[in-house]
Amino acid sequence: MQISVASSSHLAIPLVEAVLASEHTLASIITTPDQKVGRGQVAMATELAVWGEERGYLVAKPFDTPTLNQHLLAAQPQLILTLSYGRMIPVEVLHGPRFGWLNVHFSLLPRWRGAAPVQWAILEGDANTGISIFKLDKGMDTGPIFYQEEVEIGHSDTTNDLLERMSHLAGNRIMDVVANIRKGIKPTSQPNSGVTLAPKISKEMAKISWNGGADAILRRVRALEDRPGTWSTFRGERIGIHKISESLLPNALQKVGEIALVDGSLLIRCEDSTLEISEVTPAGKKRMTGSDFARGARLLAGERFE
Repeated sequence: MQISVASSSHLAIPLVEAVLASEHTLASIITTPDQKVGRGQVAMATELAVWGEERGYLVAKPFDTPTLNQHLLAAQPQLILTLSYGRMIPVEVLHGPRFGWLNVHFSLLPRWRGAAPVQWAILEGDANTGISIFKLDKGMDTGPIFYQEEVEIGHSDTTNDLLERMSHLAGNRIMDVVANIRKGIKPTSQPNSGVTLAPKISKEMAKISWNGGADAILRRVRALEDRPGTWSTFRGERIGIHKISESLLPNALQKVGEIALVDGSLLIRCEDSTLEISEVTPAGKKRMTGSDFARGARLLAGERFE
């Protein structure tokens, strides 16, 4: 079978490797066009595109439906595997390949349909998540399911931890699903109950409210510290907040948001506990330890993260 893989993420590499290790043929890698980034607006390819081109695989970067159609007519995939492609697949091309489009989604559908399922699962304190492999239809993550597998969310797991773990799990399972499709095994429709949505997280949503409880703050950092990046403000400027944990160090912090350097640790008071901030990125500076930031800032008594 000729199989293409469509994605804008390096997380799809295990899928490509699974196709290459099988009796099937990799027809192509389909990814999004190069994007201009940085102050210099330099065109950058996706990590998946760079990875594929370095290995000599056919990499397509369609910028609209006609160019996608042209590629599919040339590459002739019989099945397309998608994972974090980042674009809605036009309805008119869904039925082009003989076996359609098969999507890998990082949740136990119908829970957390949308762009940020892992982030929302951590934010909401879910004990488990998982992978769902389903046939794409015209809805948003609404297609019938071929396979699901549950994954436990550990108390220290970040979004990146779970994405890496589940992408490799998907790579290990995908060819079994392809085999079942060839046997004519039909997928199961998603239930109408239990639907929740996982829309894209905005930068404003990644701002930390120190008025919240410790558990909620720790989950927010685990979920969002990488994308879009958790942050607070100090002396009127934005400061990125990275590694954070609960602290048992004796301290005199009383007001919510109040910070102090205690025994070499940058501590902050939240609603119900004291937290240690291990890494920060001050405005216009490189990432550094919380203690280095505190020493450089020469903290005054009673100063706060707003």
